[in-house]
Amino acid sequence: MRKITLPLILALGLLLPCVAAHTALAASVPSAADSIGKQIDKQMVQRYAAKTTDDGLSQSERESRMRARTIIMGTVAADLNDLNASCPLARQMTEEISRYLVSKGYRFQELRKGSYIRFHPETGELLLTRNVRQLASRVGTSHAVLAGTYVVSADNVRFTMRLIHTTSNEVLAMGTATVPINDDVLPLLYDFNSSSRSNLLSGTGSGLQ
Repeated sequence: MRKITLPLILALGLLLPCVAAHTALAASVPSAADSIGKQIDKQMVQRYAAKTTDDGLSQSERESRMRARTIIMGTVAADLNDLNASCPLARQMTEEISRYLVSKGYRFQELRKGSYIRFHPETGELLLTRNVRQLASRVGTSHAVLAGTYVVSADNVRFTMRLIHTTSNEVLAMGTATVPINDDVLPLLYDFNSSSRSNLLSGTGSGLQ
């Protein structure tokens, strides 16, 4: 029994750090998004929910009211070196930050909603679209826009996200976070419908040479 137990314990000891490392890597994008969301929320609270007069509300009530009154449009972060370019990782980051802010009580406006539900025999029923001609509305009515940039280095992707006032362009809050590049993140740095696929496979591209 001892001969079987000892190798099993050793194998588990070697396996658990690998599992933990993979879990940490897989959670890197949501964790970075949560960090950015917390920074933005904290600045919004300090700016719009601080106690300035005796309004009869508790601090938590003031914060909840501020969040419920704020409608946000989420846009995709752009490559700092080419503001006309982006990547799937940036789109995922916007989704994750939106998730966090909605969970805190902010209201979000969906930009990609189509004017009708499209039925596809293979993929099913689709409502969201990136085709401008199929959008239900091309005019936003939010109070603020979530926007930002990212820059790719050899080992990390650094995101800087801003909450911008819709009419004045004033930056209301900012947040930054770094996502380490690993096997899960690397494919998200490229749109595979472009020549960047060959760059990825050959090991070339911005920040990865």
